[in-house]
Amino acid sequence: MYTAFQLKERHRAVSSAVATQRLEGLNVDPQTVADMHRIADGQATAAQVVDKIKQRLAAGEFRVKPA
Repeated sequence: MYTAFQLKERHRAVSSAVATQRLEGLNVDPQTVADMHRIADGQATAAQVVDKIKQRLAAGEFRVKPA
């Protein structure tokens, strides 16, 4: 179990990673951000989230939709 301070720092790291992506002109979809927070909370492992993202990729969830 994580302390309150550790949880705060882990969630801060997620927010920082998402902000960095935005500064680089990239967007992280809401589901991925939620999954990253689940890792921060200790509710999922990085491997589990990577597997979930791979499944979403295979299902075509990340395709760019024409304007």
